[in-house]
Amino acid sequence: MDLCRLALAIHRSPTQQAAFAEFTRVLGDELPLRCAVWVGEDPALRLCVHPADAEVPDELGTMALHVGRPEVFPVAALSPTAGARYPDAEALLLPLGHTHAGALLLVADAGAFGEDLAAWDEAAAALGLAATRERLLREAREERESYRKRAQEMEALDVLGLAANQSLDPQEVVSLVARFARTLLGAHYSMVQTVEEGALRSPAAVGLHPTPVQPDGDPFARRVIHAQKPVVLGQGGAEITQDAYPLHHAQGMQVGLGVPLTMFGETLGALVVGYRDAYPVTARDTLLALTLARHAAVAINNARLHAALADRSEELQRANEELHRTSQLKERFFAAMSHELRTPVNGILGRQNLVLEGISGPVPAAVRTQLEKANASARTLLHLVDEILDYARLEAGKMAVNLLDVPVAGVVAEALATVETQAAAKGIALQADLDQATAAVRTDPDRTRQIVLNLLSNAVKFTERGAVTVSAAPVGDAGGVRWMELRVRDTGPGIARADQERIFLEFEQVGGTRGGTGLGLPISRRLALLLGGDLRVESEPGAGSTFILRLPLAAPRPASPPRPRRASSSTRDDLPHAQAT
Repeated sequence: MDLCRLALAIHRSPTQQAAFAEFTRVLGDELPLRCAVWVGEDPALRLCVHPADAEVPDELGTMALHVGRPEVFPVAALSPTAGARYPDAEALLLPLGHTHAGALLLVADAGAFGEDLAAWDEAAAALGLAATRERLLREAREERESYRKRAQEMEALDVLGLAANQSLDPQEVVSLVARFARTLLGAHYSMVQTVEEGALRSPAAVGLHPTPVQPDGDPFARRVIHAQKPVVLGQGGAEITQDAYPLHHAQGMQVGLGVPLTMFGETLGALVVGYRDAYPVTARDTLLALTLARHAAVAINNARLHAALADRSEELQRANEELHRTSQLKERFFAAMSHELRTPVNGILGRQNLVLEGISGPVPAAVRTQLEKANASARTLLHLVDEILDYARLEAGKMAVNLLDVPVAGVVAEALATVETQAAAKGIALQADLDQATAAVRTDPDRTRQIVLNLLSNAVKFTERGAVTVSAAPVGDAGGVRWMELRVRDTGPGIARADQERIFLEFEQVGGTRGGTGLGLPISRRLALLLGGDLRVESEPGAGSTFILRLPLAAPRPASPPRPRRASSSTRDDLPHAQAT
């Protein structure tokens, strides 16, 4: 048998089916061929069968797919069922050697396939190539058609996208959606119905025959809106009757597709397309309809948002004006409080101090004790007023700072002197380690003193026994030494990790049992940021707390150029005298 001629005949065949027919025709002329079966990747899939009524068990197809080269077996040895049908026959299992090409199973009289089975490889390769060629051509045709449809869809969706995002007239976009839906989905007609004040309106329709208008909207569109998902009519035996869907029955609808117009979980309407023949609606049709509906929903939602914004603009303007008036009232209130509270409190403190100093005569011990308590309460009140005023200035962005080059040791010393009495009353030692604080910082001395004093006061307040330590040292970052870090460490109860940011929030007090406004630390951090630095805390429950104030170092002063040395009288005498000319 001339297998080369057989392979050439297969190569010339235009299709896979024709190649198989040519193959079996030539084999039938040369061999006592009983049957031939071309199985696909699934052994149960018969791509080609000769003769048409040939019956071969699936296990033979499975074997053909799994052999690595042409092999011959007695049919009865492979399958008793096939052996009974084809007695005294042999089966040639012929892998085709191409991806997705499958394998060939040939049944002929014993000895018909010869001894040189490798010669069958050329015919197998030709059949595999024919299968691969047909598959690639089919895929290319399908891909070209798919690209054509996608290009058409993309062009339409591009137009819709621009219109939906640029136009504030939903009627324009909805009309485009109805027109494109009819074209891209191959429908006979399309319509868009929207929900307006609880009723259905039909702002756009294309391809409809003249029919009476339904005052309460289309029942099909209403069903889609209620379902909030795509609905198909006319497939699966559902009849489109006059009673259920009068509009579509009058249009001759055989199949209908409806999808909701959904935006942010709200259903704004429905897009409906109708077919006057038995059209098979696919998942791709549904997806495309949903995409078109989404553009309509965007346009409707944009128009509604624009209308809502227009309605709210005047209200917002009034609110802004009211807010401005409130802000002005608050500023006037704080200004008045500064005068009406601070001035009398300062007067009280001054007169109490005069009495305590004995200006009006000796002060009995019991009276002195009461006066000192009143004096402390007045100072506390003045401190609270100052905190509230500072907070108001920071909130209004009116806190002024005066940046100077300041030695940090002096600021710390002043703050320590202020809390010395408070610490001594509780038996708490105040310690300072400022040996490394030789460099100046660029800061406002008054605001820095306020921060340090607040940190020291808190440390003393929350420490029952032990010591409060202040230290300062220059530190660097990736760019070199740039900061002075001032640390205030106490031996108090410590702060839980979850509360270490809460303490910097306005009016927050962890534990809430120590009094105050809850503004000291928030003001201190905001002042630190205003000064170009930062304030943070490191703490563990039971191990005390360390508050770290970081301030920028002052820029180094440029070195002064050396001054020229004036010649002494003795030097001048040593110079050679000028010769007269």
